[in-house]
Amino acid sequence: MLRSAFRCLVALAALIPLASTARAEEPGDLVRTQAGELPIILSAPHGGALPIPNVDERKGDGLPRGGRGFVAARDTGTEELALEVARHIEARLGKKPYYVIARGHRKFLDPNRPPEIAFEDPDARPVYETYHGTLDRFCRRVQATFRTGLLLDIHGQGSSAGTVFRGTQNGQTVTLLRQRHGEAAHAGERSLFGQLQARGWKVHPNPLGGQEQAGFTGGHIVRTYNAEYGIDAIQLEFGRDYRTDAARPQTAATLADAVAAYAESYLGLAPPGK
Repeated sequence: MLRSAFRCLVALAALIPLASTARAEEPGDLVRTQAGELPIILSAPHGGALPIPNVDERKGDGLPRGGRGFVAARDTGTEELALEVARHIEARLGKKPYYVIARGHRKFLDPNRPPEIAFEDPDARPVYETYHGTLDRFCRRVQATFRTGLLLDIHGQGSSAGTVFRGTQNGQTVTLLRQRHGEAAHAGERSLFGQLQARGWKVHPNPLGGQEQAGFTGGHIVRTYNAEYGIDAIQLEFGRDYRTDAARPQTAATLADAVAAYAESYLGLAPPGK
């Protein structure tokens, strides 16, 4: 009798880890968010590694490949990088940025695509809507509070390990920045990418006023959340050398320093104590 009861307890205990590992069933569990205190929003749609429960992998049948079309590979390290950048920005500016970060793998859902390409299984729609609903809400809140803002969409690319590509649709997603502060705010020494270049990063375009690299000019997120929301949006495509476990802390610190300099010049913010 005792032996039978013991076997039942062992069987029940074995089920507990399975329940905890399969817990990520709500859309909110698959989108990591933070409501901030700064006019700065971070987005990272392609770094997640989790499965989306009850959702089949996307096949992309009949869809164009690459560019703005079907891609299923994840941008390794970008989920972690976005979180580290957020921590460094908070340390640098004394307040928290907003962020929206995907935890689900891109092979199930691509938040940086319109719905007709982003998912194939309807069970993925709630996660997609959570991502974009939160991003929409954060952008509107930033505009209402600050009347200006900066969205950074963080990605990874495999074309050049040592390069970070800028994506603004060749200036179209930073229309307000250019109108308010001139072209130098987008492509000059004090621009975000000018600040990164001055800190030793290899950036593209170079010179900064040149044409952005085809395929990296900015995707669905930066093309959606920009002037209509009263903010400017920039996509950053990081080469592998910036995204490894060893490199990420320095990458995050350098980007946060550049963001702080940008914020002082164009968002009306000053570092604490200045």
